[in-house]
Amino acid sequence: MTKHDLEKVYWLKRELKMWKQRLEELRADISQDTIAPDGMPHSVTNKISSPTESKAVLLVDHEALIRGKEAEIRLAVIEVERFILSVEDPLMRMILEYRCVECLTWKQMEDRLGNKCNAKLCEKKYHNFVKNTTCC
Repeated sequence: MTKHDLEKVYWLKRELKMWKQRLEELRADISQDTIAPDGMPHSVTNKISSPTESKAVLLVDHEALIRGKEAEIRLAVIEVERFILSVEDPLMRMILEYRCVECLTWKQMEDRLGNKCNAKLCEKKYHNFVKNTTCC
């Protein structure tokens, strides 16, 4: 497993956060539309669909995309955790779990591990491990 493979969960979670933020922006934009919902069709332009309808379709597309990203994250977590289970060193397994699955910062890892590993040592151990691990 490569560094890229190990860090995939982190980047997918960041991407998911971006899409969720965009979804909230779309919801806010739709809620500001001024067309009264009276059940009658309205068209601001001579196009087939209204701007509100286009936004609603975009909203549904974003929701589907988010569900897909969540599924992709679950699969990536399974792959990474399978690899982590193959690592012999228990401290290294914990470092990998905290960093690659839970996406903790080095400081957060130090807080969780207490006197077993400070932030600098965790970071050093992680980078040395990743540098020396290229497959599996």
